[in-house]
Amino acid sequence: MKGITIMHKQPKYVLIANQIEQDILLHKYQCQLPHIDQLAKTYHTSKVTIINALHFLQYKSIVAPIRGHGTMILTAEEQEISKKDNAVEHVGFTERIKNSQFLTSHIISFDVRKPTHQEITLLKLNKQELVYDIIRSRLLHNSPVRLEYTIMPVKLIPQVTPKILKKSIYHYIEHDLNLKIGKANRTFRADKADAYDQLYLNCQKNDPIFEIEQVCFLTNGIPFEYSQTRNRYDQGEVTLNHV
Repeated sequence: MKGITIMHKQPKYVLIANQIEQDILLHKYQCQLPHIDQLAKTYHTSKVTIINALHFLQYKSIVAPIRGHGTMILTAEEQEISKKDNAVEHVGFTERIKNSQFLTSHIISFDVRKPTHQEITLLKLNKQELVYDIIRSRLLHNSPVRLEYTIMPVKLIPQVTPKILKKSIYHYIEHDLNLKIGKANRTFRADKADAYDQLYLNCQKNDPIFEIEQVCFLTNGIPFEYSQTRNRYDQGEVTLNHV
């Protein structure tokens, strides 16, 4: 019996998304897409189809919704950084997108406390040393891209302030404290969205989450950070470069 090729018809919203993407590439739209009503008229379809098409384009990191301001078109650089993380190169998130003016950090909590047994072991601390306990959400074009849980020794990284956390703590470490950041030991895992993911990453209950757990070291071998970074399933991937 001869093989039969089955052609799967693409959903209408995918076809519309492809048309919008093509028009973006042809520079029909600059910086921002028109309102949903206007897009529905332009592409002769329903608002529901347009909404699904925009979700598909957001999944592809081509556009990003901005609350109260419509849908922003991401630049080529922003499309890359909104999704990718490098498994080898260890630099701060702000450093990777330093040419973008649209990255912001929201401080969810910032405390100083004594370390847990696990933190004492991973960061080579004694029981009396204090650590920063930091939770931040990171937003690109006001759209959440990651949720960061960070533990750092106060003695090693002194005088961290909310102002520093809203910018780049790695920049502070390297340029103000004159410390050199070295390697990181990383573990990658899949998880389901918890309450914080649902609240700060706009996830649904049981949505897949991509988590990176890491211990980061200075070039002298001293650990300075234990962290967990949570990414939506459609907003995170890892690039592994062979060196």
